Amino acid sequence: PLDLALLAELSPTSKLTPLDRASGIGLLPAWADFVQNDAESWERYDLLSAEKLFKNYAGVSDALYDEMISPLLHVLPMTPGYDCSAAAALSCFHVFALQSKGAFDVRWCKGGIAESIFNPWVEKLTTSR
Repeated sequence: PLDLALLAELSPTSKLTPLDRASGIGLLPAWADFVQNDAESWERYDLLSAEKLFKNYAGVSDALYDEMISPLLHVLPMTPGYDCSAAAALSCFHVFALQSKGAFDVRWCKGGIAESIFNPWVEKLTTSR
């Protein structure tokens, strides 16, 4: 689900250690079990939040969740992991991140988003009055 090639392509300056990246392998059983076009799969995985699937069952590291999975959940199904079903998350990752890999382009901000984007923007808006 978090394509190993995608994990390998992360910048060398990424906060994710090789151990964090390897923790994504814990998602393989759910990935193999979830069938995109199967109503029973959806029923089973809809009962579970994406956050619980990733953190409790798959055992992804907190760093991997915070640096990669959570931002993807905010962009793809547009919801935090505790509000998103595991089925919706797996489906979004399958369709957008894996099937459309060539068209899927994510860039992680170097540094905090507030410091790098929002604070300079607010400053520019307030000084241009």
